[in-house]
Amino acid sequence: MQSINIYDLKNQEFNPENEVRAFENEEQQFINDFNEKLRTFLIENNVTPNCYKNFMVVTDKVYNQTVRVKGEVVRQVIMQESYQAYYRENAQSKPIGALVTLCKTEDAEKVKGILESQFNLQFDQHTFDILRIIQSASDVRKANFKVKIETVNSVSMGGTRVDCTEYYSRMLQQGNLRAVIITYDMPNQTVTLRISVEGNILLYNQIDNTEVLDLVEQLLAI
Repeated sequence: MQSINIYDLKNQEFNPENEVRAFENEEQQFINDFNEKLRTFLIENNVTPNCYKNFMVVTDKVYNQTVRVKGEVVRQVIMQESYQAYYRENAQSKPIGALVTLCKTEDAEKVKGILESQFNLQFDQHTFDILRIIQSASDVRKANFKVKIETVNSVSMGGTRVDCTEYYSRMLQQGNLRAVIITYDMPNQTVTLRISVEGNILLYNQIDNTEVLDLVEQLLAI
């Protein structure tokens, strides 16, 4: 399974200084009675055919954990962690879906925060119109994907015209809609993903990153 988070860039005037690019920051912090240097840096990679710049954010993270190193017991350890993401080239002209992260949600929020502080940017989590997704999938004349509805009580329902049922109406009135699970036919395979009402995406299939971005573009177009 793969976690995907999509962020929209808040409207702002174009400034070259805001463009995401390689950087390195360093701060000092006392850890285990020693003044450690903690690094955060960004590595730029290629630009994809759909104009996303691939990059990796690498950061030192401190964990409160008791371990023994060379016979000495320490209470904190530093681990270097990396997160993969994509940023749309010229995002100011197309801010919807400007940032796509391929890491779990809490790490995606960390990547978002680093980019916001480093480049004076502001992002909002992209939220999908789940009701529109359900409507589109229920319209058998033009549906190109299938959905199941997940409620807060972990009840799921699917099939055509589910949005016309009494249970569906009652669920909406009570605010019980939690997520939709989409089965979508891509050119090379059929994939299944879950989109929560908050906008978090969980992909159940293993596909390459280019296909993930193609899937993101398809979802943004719904």
